[in-house]
Order: sequence, then structure tokens, then C-alpha cells
Amino acid sequence: MITLEPVRADTLPENTNYRDDGCDISDSCLDCPLPVCKFDAPGWLQRASRYERDMNIVNMRVRDGLSVDEIADRVELSGRTIHRILQSERDGSLDEQAAAPESPTDHLRYRRYFKLHAPYPPVRNEMRSKAGSEVIEFKAVAGF
Repeated sequence: MITLEPVRADTLPENTNYRDDGCDISDSCLDCPLPVCKFDAPGWLQRASRYERDMNIVNMRVRDGLSVDEIADRVELSGRTIHRILQSERDGSLDEQAAAPESPTDHLRYRRYFKLHAPYPPVRNEMRSKAGSEVIEFKAVAGF
């Protein structure tokens, strides 16, 4: 007979005191303004901040009429990077960075949990005679 050792009461999830330390965005996870946790979708926060920076660069060029060198000095980037950002704005590819965050579990929403079965075979088939005028109908019998 195998005897099990008693389990401490504080190892069970019901009796655990979870600390809500938050992160650099918010002091508490329950009060966080982000739609998805930055730890669940780490690339999204970087893309969102890069998109905001790029839109500020485009606005400096269009609204303020600054040259590429002036923008590069203000935001401390190279002139080539500024040219790339402006080119992506002209191509329309800059808006792809502004995509909504995707949680790691979002793909489950569109997943099928049951396989779709193959369609049933047709019950009635029509056969035309070589003359083309008469139609012969018969029932298909499966398994015989």
C-alpha cells in the first residue's frame, strides 16, 4: 500500500495570495489600460510605439514642412531611416503597423473543434440516353 504525504494548504491555487505588481505601463494588472497584456503579445507594444513615432515623423514633414535632416536631428534617427518611414507612408504600408493587438489565444476563436464530414453521395442520379430525349431515373443503393 502506498501512502501519500500530506500536502501543504498554501500550495493549492485557491489559497494562494497572488501579487499584482503590474509592469512599467501600470502599477496593477487589474487597472491596466492596454487591451492585451504586454507580456502576452510582446511585439505589439513595440509596433504601436514605432507607429506613433513614425506618424509624428510624417506630421513633422507634412504639417511643419521640416526637411529630412531637421527631422533626423529632432528624433535622433538617421536620414535614411526617415526616408524609409516617409516612403512607407507613401506606399500605404505604414498603416499595417497599427494593427490591433492579437492575444496568443485569439486563434482559438476561429478554430473548428469538430471535423466536417464529407458530403453524402447523391440519392438520385439522372442518366440521359444517347438519343437525349428520354430521362431514366434510378436510386443509388449504397453497399450493394
